[in-house]
Amino acid sequence: MMAHQKHREPKLFYHGINLEERLGPDHPLRRVAKAVDFSFVRHEVADCYGVNGNISVDPNIVLKLMFLLFYENVKSERELMRQLPLRLDWLWFCEYDIDDVTPNHSILSKARRRWGAEVFDSFFLRVLEQCIDAGLVDGNIIHIDSSLIQANASKDKLQPELQLLTQQVCQKLEDEPTQSTVEETPLDDVFDDDEPDLNRRVSPTDPEARLAKKYSQTTLGYKDHRAVDDKYGIITSTITTAANINDDKLLTETIENHESNTGSEVKTAVADKAYGVIENYKYLHDRGSKACIPHQKRAHKKDKFPHEAFRYDPHKDCYVCPAGRKLPHVRYVGSSRAHEYRCARETCQTCRFFSDCVMSKKYGRTISRHEDSEYIEWADSCLSSENRRRLLSRRRAKAEGSFADASNNHSFKRCRWRGRTMAAIQNLMIAAVQNLRKLLRYCYRKTAANNCMTTISRCKQLYLSLRRLLQSYHRLFLAKMSKYLLFKEPML
Repeated sequence: MMAHQKHREPKLFYHGINLEERLGPDHPLRRVAKAVDFSFVRHEVADCYGVNGNISVDPNIVLKLMFLLFYENVKSERELMRQLPLRLDWLWFCEYDIDDVTPNHSILSKARRRWGAEVFDSFFLRVLEQCIDAGLVDGNIIHIDSSLIQANASKDKLQPELQLLTQQVCQKLEDEPTQSTVEETPLDDVFDDDEPDLNRRVSPTDPEARLAKKYSQTTLGYKDHRAVDDKYGIITSTITTAANINDDKLLTETIENHESNTGSEVKTAVADKAYGVIENYKYLHDRGSKACIPHQKRAHKKDKFPHEAFRYDPHKDCYVCPAGRKLPHVRYVGSSRAHEYRCARETCQTCRFFSDCVMSKKYGRTISRHEDSEYIEWADSCLSSENRRRLLSRRRAKAEGSFADASNNHSFKRCRWRGRTMAAIQNLMIAAVQNLRKLLRYCYRKTAANNCMTTISRCKQLYLSLRRLLQSYHRLFLAKMSKYLLFKEPML
């Protein structure tokens, strides 16, 4: 018979409800709570709280709420605190009971401003240390890449920096109108930028964000520079800069940060051609590391002989063209730190490749060679072609795949808050969550594999025991049969 649900008045009291029993044994937050110790934050932020006044929310709970914000990919802090009373697993994870009063969303923004990025960097390093202890980080081969992050501001409302600085000075004078205070206030305290560019246009809501152009699209925001380990794709370093900082400027800092975080020495650095500059090649060469970084090819017109078609003779210090003519050294250009090699125009005019080679109307073919160009030749030859293709293919899977996972699952491509410090906090938390997900997945697979091996071992032991038992019964059966046949009376 079909039942019909009765609509009753809601109960005033519920007895026998236990969140520990409501949460399944295989719930992901159970594994997170078992793997990560959030209580370290109390010691880290002890100096940020006083001894008088109202009692604040436990910093341990605040860090867990910040973790849930990125782990569950909640769009805002208001939405997180709105859903917290409705989620039994979140209440259990944050050590709240079902009838406890949850805090206001403003405690998260206050804690972020009070703590700074150092606490979240410490959380990232603790998760990374667990990944290292679990054997997920090798440290010898790393993939370096960067990605743009859109700021929480509009690029259509930019103002000249001079106008913005003037407004800040006026606001500072209004807040501190006394003459003594104005005279004692240094300009460094008024201006956040060390070297302000008065012709630059900045955002009034996020002055630290900068414009950058990539793939014919202009983005106002920041840039996250990552080092990803080759073994399991664990993020070992994350550095947040303004969007207009070139990638090649951060390779040295990224490698040093990786070695400081992991305690291992980088033997091979893999990156795209944006990092392929002579300074980076020289740095890797001097420290004994290999470079899998393609350099930018020199642009040349169609049907013109490129720079690579000319062979350099180090003994005679000259270039040899495809026709066999020599290009001797002409001069040294100090501004570009390059040597120029040029062939006489009369000699080039007698060559059959003159129209396809010479572009100048006054001189013959000219070749420029940087004074440190031997490092480019070293970078091109330190690895075989097969290894270079393999590592560059793995870079797309490891580094670019890391950014893709952060964008799809953790809202990486847009800043939640304003300011470079807040952008750094977001990048550190996303990187820590990504590493923790891989750590839990590896530990789960390892536990499942151990359980499987234990089951197989027990089955094997059971099989051997049954086999020995059958063998003993078989021997006993044969012994009785032989005895029976031996003493049986002969047939007449």
